[in-house]
Amino acid sequence: MMIGDRIRFRRIMEEDWELRYRWGTDPDISATLQSGLGIPLSAAKAREQILSFLADPGSRADFVVLDKETEEPIGFVHLTGIDPWARRAELGILIGRKEYHGQGYGTEITRLIVLFGFERLNLHKVYLTVDADNPAGIRCYEKAGFRRDGVLRDEIYKNGVYLDRILMSILKHEFHSAE
Repeated sequence: MMIGDRIRFRRIMEEDWELRYRWGTDPDISATLQSGLGIPLSAAKAREQILSFLADPGSRADFVVLDKETEEPIGFVHLTGIDPWARRAELGILIGRKEYHGQGYGTEITRLIVLFGFERLNLHKVYLTVDADNPAGIRCYEKAGFRRDGVLRDEIYKNGVYLDRILMSILKHEFHSAE
C-alpha cells in the first residue's frame, strides 16, 4: 500500500465503477481528461472500463486515492502501458472531489505514483500528456518534477476546436535528485 502525507492508495475494485461514472460525467472534472472529449460516459461503459482495468494487471497499476484522515475516495491514479523492457509507463490522474482541487493534492498524488513506479516497478521513465488548456495540471506535473518533452500539435478535438497536448516525462535519476 502506498501512503503519503495526506493520502493513501488502495487497489481499484469492481464497485469503483460508480465513482468512475459519477466523476466521469461531471463536466468540470471530465473537461481535463483525455476521455472527456465530448463522448458521453454511460454507467455501463464506466463499469466496463473498471472491469478492463482489473482484467489487465500486468500492463497497468490502478489505484483509488483516499484521504488518509477520512478514508473517503478523492480520485483515481494509474500507470498504464507498463513496458518492462523499456522500463516506462504512462501516468493518468483524476481528482474527482472538487474541494481537493488547488490544494496540492495533485502534486502529492503524482509524486507518490511516480515513487511507486520507480521503486516498486523498477521503471526508468514515467510520462504523460496533458491538454495545453489545463494550466493547473501542467503546474502540478512541473511541481512534481516533470519536464516538457514536446507538443503534440492539434492532437485532440474538444468543444469545437483542436487543442495541443503537451508531452511531459520524468526519469528515475531526476526524481531522486529532486527529493
